[in-house]
Amino acid sequence: MEQTENGLPKGIITSTEAKVLSDEWTNLRKEANDKAQGGTGDNRSSWYSLDDLQAFINSVKEKYETANGLRFYLGVNKDAGKGNGLTTIFMVPTEPSTEDDDDLNTDITDADGLDRGSNGHPPIGAYPQ
Repeated sequence: MEQTENGLPKGIITSTEAKVLSDEWTNLRKEANDKAQGGTGDNRSSWYSLDDLQAFINSVKEKYETANGLRFYLGVNKDAGKGNGLTTIFMVPTEPSTEDDDDLNTDITDADGLDRGSNGHPPIGAYPQ
């Protein structure tokens, strides 16, 4: 794992940086987001328990020796129920690319992913909730 000088994982951001990212998303996507779901707005976040995330990571490591990370994707939930038509965030394991680019990671396409996180409250709520 690549770490910073103080031992934290690479990519850690402050709460202030998180707020800026959320606000910028809101500014860029507000019009489309407000129209989603017949004008009620789309889901802005997904929540996963630490236990579920750790169990998923453990299962990926056990099943795929080459796994080196997770890629997060946006999708649309078409299941009947309260999440129908809302954006969801799901994750899939990755492995190093077989190409010469050391920084390229590819999805393990036959691996199961993790979805079914909880929507934000309210779903249209921005950071912080």
